[in-house]
Amino acid sequence: MREIDPITGQSVDYKENSDNSPPKYSSPDFGYQSALSYHADNECSKCGGTGYIGGYKHIAAGRCFECLPDSTWALRLGERLYTGTDDKTQKEKCEIRKISKDVYTEGGYVVTEIGRPPYGNFKTFTSEEEAINEAKKIYKV
Repeated sequence: MREIDPITGQSVDYKENSDNSPPKYSSPDFGYQSALSYHADNECSKCGGTGYIGGYKHIAAGRCFECLPDSTWALRLGERLYTGTDDKTQKEKCEIRKISKDVYTEGGYVVTEIGRPPYGNFKTFTSEEEAINEAKKIYKV
């Protein structure tokens, strides 16, 4: 049975009736790796500043715990307030998160992909309502 992880974009191949062999994982998708790289420590001795260690793609999608431990990752993600769901498929398509000025240059509300912190050039909004309208416009939720 093959599944796609909605957060990392990895395909996970669970082999049924395969004598207890572990599942196989693909590498995380480009968007997830870009988010890792954006938030990683450029001086990290473990990952070299990529935020990703391929040999550990089966653990937290290879996120480097040296420069992106759970506590740091949680701060980068921000607080999830809402999830945008497709009316037809009932699949989650986006999230609205509140991010802190302590972590980013601007605090406020952002629209992100599921389970990913904002990275690159992203918009911040001063109100939840503005973020919700943006999610409706971009993700059609």
